[in-house]
Amino acid sequence: MTATTVETVQSVQTLQSAQGVRHVETTPRASSPATGRPASVPASAPAVLEGTALAAYFAALTAAVERDDPGPSAGAGWEERERLYVGAWVRRVYEHPLSPLVFTQPHGRLALDVQHAQAAALARRIDVGRGRARPAKPAAEVRAVAAIAAMWAVTASSFTQTPRPPRERLVSDAWAVVRSTIGPSLVSDAPTLVRLRGAW
Repeated sequence: MTATTVETVQSVQTLQSAQGVRHVETTPRASSPATGRPASVPASAPAVLEGTALAAYFAALTAAVERDDPGPSAGAGWEERERLYVGAWVRRVYEHPLSPLVFTQPHGRLALDVQHAQAAALARRIDVGRGRARPAKPAAEVRAVAAIAAMWAVTASSFTQTPRPPRERLVSDAWAVVRSTIGPSLVSDAPTLVRLRGAW
């Protein structure tokens, strides 16, 4: 987990330490990762995650995605690394039994802080990759904020659809939206041939 993420989670845990987790008697329904069909969630599952429980959810999610990150030395290219990041994040959210409780409620301060941390990290990766990225307007920071917000929105929408879309379709949709948002900052690794005047 990055230092920024740890600081974000710790600060929010301190601010919200007095909050708990609300429970109801109804049993929420999640979906099978492979088929999208409803799967039972334990009756003891909370109706709303708050405070330290919500912080723990995001901390575990962030740590899991970072373990899946191939890193800049993977040799897959900058754009491919972003595609893998989006896929890992969406799959982890899709498969977690508590995700419906998180993504079907209004985003509070903690969720927004997590989004901002993701956007800041994406903007830094864009800046670091400037050797293979074109300067574009709006700035990398603006595109990163929009891309992360879109990824969250596409993923959240899956929890309100019946039947729930298959996991890999959701991954594909999320990446398509993210790529279209950060696309102007990307360049292909393939060489570009330029015809010089009088060359032929």
